[in-house]
Amino acid sequence: MKKLLVMCAALIMMTATGFAQDAVPAKKVKEKGDLNTMLKPLTDKLDAVPEAEQNEETIKKYALEFVKENENEAGVYVLTRMLAHLMPIGDVIQLVEGNAYFKKDASIQQQMANWKVQLETSEGRMFKDFSAKYEGKVTNLSDYVGKGKYVLVDFWASWCGPCRAEIPNLIKVYEKYKGEKFEVLGVATWDEPADTKKAIKELKIPYPQMLNAQRAGSDAYGISGIPQIILFGPDGKIVKRNLRGEALEKAVSEVMK
Repeated sequence: MKKLLVMCAALIMMTATGFAQDAVPAKKVKEKGDLNTMLKPLTDKLDAVPEAEQNEETIKKYALEFVKENENEAGVYVLTRMLAHLMPIGDVIQLVEGNAYFKKDASIQQQMANWKVQLETSEGRMFKDFSAKYEGKVTNLSDYVGKGKYVLVDFWASWCGPCRAEIPNLIKVYEKYKGEKFEVLGVATWDEPADTKKAIKELKIPYPQMLNAQRAGSDAYGISGIPQIILFGPDGKIVKRNLRGEALEKAVSEVMK
């Protein structure tokens, strides 16, 4: 399979168990085979892309064309499973609100509230505070964010494989930049405290955690899939969302110059 189709498949699978616990699925089509047939014009077009042009921008271009030409279940599927992860969320909302079919689709309507929260907490916006209570102690995001440091916040869970895979990257940047100007904070999302504590020990996580946050953080930031890693500025404004892998270290290194 070509690299571009592998990337495409990864985007489609973002709502699978282990990445997103409670993402709202696209409208269910009659049969899986029907969906594959309906998506074939898009997959064929992506399969024909020269290797030098295989990147997320190409996926976005052809996916957007497909969505505009398919006001049906397949269009909904591509919009929710691909474009929502490739386009600025404000553009996704605008696309839906400008199309009568998508605007009325039940599965999209379920996601719109979440997308609007994402827009409210997009880059350049001020942080939203939330609290987590564990063993009688209340911890607030504001105990860390908006205190004059850059803070990298990782919304994660012990059961989430992709979350665990990002921990070495987080530890790396923490060990490199920790101090008066930088902090890393873990937010245990949709997870039992005992399981979180066990994972912290197994993974040798050295930075602080908000235990037992459950849905408090994910509701505040419109998070339907984890890991979600957000970089906050010293003043509490959101610098970057959706950080992972090399992009995570790059974002931190740029602000810490």
